[in-house]
Amino acid sequence: MHLAVEKKREVYSLITGVTYANVPSWYGATRRDLHMDLIVPKNRVGHAPCPCIVWFCGGAFRVMDRAVWMPELLRFAEAGFVVASVEYRTGNEAIFPAPLCDAKAAVRFLRAHAGDYCIDPERIVSAGESAGGAIACLLGVTGEDKSLDQGDWLEQSSRVAAVVDYYGLADMTISLKDFEGNNDVPPWMLEETLGVHYTRRQAEAASAVKRVSPSAPPHLILQGLDDAVVSPSQSRNYYEKLRENGVTAELLELEGAQHGDDLFFQDEVKDRVLQFLQRTLK
Repeated sequence: MHLAVEKKREVYSLITGVTYANVPSWYGATRRDLHMDLIVPKNRVGHAPCPCIVWFCGGAFRVMDRAVWMPELLRFAEAGFVVASVEYRTGNEAIFPAPLCDAKAAVRFLRAHAGDYCIDPERIVSAGESAGGAIACLLGVTGEDKSLDQGDWLEQSSRVAAVVDYYGLADMTISLKDFEGNNDVPPWMLEETLGVHYTRRQAEAASAVKRVSPSAPPHLILQGLDDAVVSPSQSRNYYEKLRENGVTAELLELEGAQHGDDLFFQDEVKDRVLQFLQRTLK
């Protein structure tokens, strides 16, 4: 039997365990590598550079798994994006700003190695869900803050061209009392992320809504109306703050969606995300 096949679509490779940084570990006595996984075009020689989505998994800043969302992120690769899912330090390893410093290091690494992974360095997007959404937003609003650029590839910028925020906590100045009775967000979350005796200044530094300026990139914010973990008011307030500063921002609220709901990863929502990115990065 013979079969004549026409190449109609891109073929992709999954590159796992790429080391992008080396950071202190075990109370500063040792060091460990941080990794990312990438979905890239399989045949990259002569390929036009692609926009890149840098993705951050959620987990209340206590746990994260860079592999967990990769099946759902394939849709964005199929639409022409390189996707990089990034490991970052959680609160049990290092308090803020460690995860943001890690995120910035990842962006710098990708710019420094853009040719290896078929990336357009001018079209790098930060995206993430829950705690990862908070990191994605902070990446967007701290592009000019060089104090957060630590480690290698310091000649590269950590700025991003756009942000896609899935129900991220934009305001860390909320009280621990706001979490009382909430079974999904433990009461120690802020203390473990910011430090047991954190100050209001530290909380503001970790709050994207407090760091918005007119230089922030365009944002798409996705929020569930039935979210009992991150209140819809968080996303609305952040959206309004962006608009007040003249930043292009869109807010998409999903009816009936809870925190981390599968509704966010349905094709209709992914299409809305892609439409936003295609308009923003053109």
